[in-house]
Amino acid sequence: MVEDRDEELSIVRVAMAVRHRSLPPAAFDAAFADATVYVRRTPGDRPGVMVSSIPGKGQWVLAFSTLERFAAFGQDKPWLSTTGRDLLTQLRPGIGVLFDLGEDHGLPLLPQRDGPATFAGADVPEPNGAGCGQRSGGGQDA
Repeated sequence: MVEDRDEELSIVRVAMAVRHRSLPPAAFDAAFADATVYVRRTPGDRPGVMVSSIPGKGQWVLAFSTLERFAAFGQDKPWLSTTGRDLLTQLRPGIGVLFDLGEDHGLPLLPQRDGPATFAGADVPEPNGAGCGQRSGGGQDA
């Protein structure tokens, strides 16, 4: 499991460096694609991830770098792990991803109309998470 911890630390280090503008935004996209992330699973037998609708801000999936962060955000629900790349290819266009929401290194992958969510080219949000939206109760399959 040391390898998993090293991978988690790598994505967190890259996210923090992007927030502090010491790495370009595209570095986060690349690190996210290769990282293992934890997301809330849809209930039932059909596998999928929960998508939350945030009024006025669109549809988002919450993705976390560790199970501890997943649980700390109140996600005491069924989960699944996948690579960031696989997660993005499974989501419909127009769905964004909030990575490690509530953490000082958290970043959004913004929804795109014609393809997977991306961070590259986005403005780096403020470290307090301003502009990342709020938690929402509504969910649906991706």
